[in-house]
Parts: sequence; structure tokens; C-alpha cells
Amino acid sequence: MEKEANIQSEMFDNIANSYDKINHILSFNMDEKWRKKIAERLPQTRHTKILDVATGTGDLAIMMAKHSKHTHIVGIDISNNMLEIAQKKAEKEKIDERVIFKNNNVTNLPFDDNTFDYCTISFGARNFADLDKALNEIYRCLKPGGRLFIIEFSKKPSNKIIEILYDTYSKIWIPFIGGMISKNKKAYTYLPNSINNFIHWTVFVKKLKSVGFSSVHHKKSTFGIVIFYEGTKI
Repeated sequence: MEKEANIQSEMFDNIANSYDKINHILSFNMDEKWRKKIAERLPQTRHTKILDVATGTGDLAIMMAKHSKHTHIVGIDISNNMLEIAQKKAEKEKIDERVIFKNNNVTNLPFDDNTFDYCTISFGARNFADLDKALNEIYRCLKPGGRLFIIEFSKKPSNKIIEILYDTYSKIWIPFIGGMISKNKKAYTYLPNSINNFIHWTVFVKKLKSVGFSSVHHKKSTFGIVIFYEGTKI
């Protein structure tokens, strides 16, 4: 598990500088709209603590901090290069007092039980080396009544025509475009493969429930290309 995390860390370090640009291009700027749906779910209450797991270059963490002025957010990731970019973004937005970034693995979180009001994950769950352990750690760190929000790609869109187009786009164009811009075709071959190898949404929902989350539900978006998941700690 540690070896796999190190491989992923090195891969994301290598594509960090072009990561945001490629995400926007490959998603036709939909990635920002998908993250915004999570940010808009957050309340405007004081002293809200949020853990943003697999924060990457910090887009969701920064978006949440700008949306809710009283939140305090910790963004964690295993890529130092990604975190450096995230930190610079937070400083530029002058929100670095409320948003901090740390190099941590979700399977071994350095936080006390019942610390956070919310946990968010945007397109990172499929990369966890040990999904069960990661979800249990997240559950542990959430306060009772705390909520988990996840966005993840679906391995199979709901429309057959969209599925065919999506499959072609993932297998051919994502590696080609991502590889051409980042000079790392291997990374952008891994990414669509990680979507295809991730568990079906029905299994993921069952996992969330088995960890202990209640009121678990999901909602498909953009022709079923992405799925939003929610759950509440009892």
C-alpha cells in the first residue's frame, strides 16, 4: 500500500504544473461547475471545520473558503508539488489563514476523533490505495452529524450513445491531449484506467453504509459521467 502511494505521489508531482490547465481542457471547464455544487451545499455558519481529502492543487478547498467566509479548511494530499501550487493559490486569494495544506495519506489521518464538520473529496476516491481504510479514517475524524460529500467519475454513463463517446474519449483523447501538454502520457493513461477500474456506484454506496454513514444517497450528473455522493456520520 505504501509503495502504491509513493508511485501515485511521484506521478502527480510530475504533472502538477500542467494539472489545472489539462483538467479544464479535458472537462470543457465542467470540473469547476461540479466542484461548485459541493461548495454551495456548505452553510454560512461560524467555526465550521472542513477536511478536503485528495485536495490536489486546492481548487475545491479554495472555492469552499471563498463561498463560506467563516470556514477553516485543511486540504490534504500525497503530492508535495500539488500542495505547493495550492498554497500559492490560497496566498493569492488572501485566504491562507483559513486554508492550510498538508502532506497526509487518507489511510492514516493525523487528526483527533470527531474533529471536522464536513469532509469533501473531489475525484480522488478512486485513487485511494485502501478504500475501506480511508473511509473508516474519514468517518473517525468527522463529528457526529458531520457530513461527507464526494464527487467521482462514473465508469458507465447512463446513456448508451454517451457511453460510447465517453469510452472513446477516455481511451484515446485523454491520453493524447493530457500526454501532449504534460509530456507524461503514462499519467493520463492511468487516470482513465483508474475510472474504469473503480467500483460500481452501487458497491460504493454499500461501502459508505457499511462504514457507518447514514442517509447515504447519490445523484448522477452530466449524462451520468459524474456522481455526487453524500453521507452523514451517526
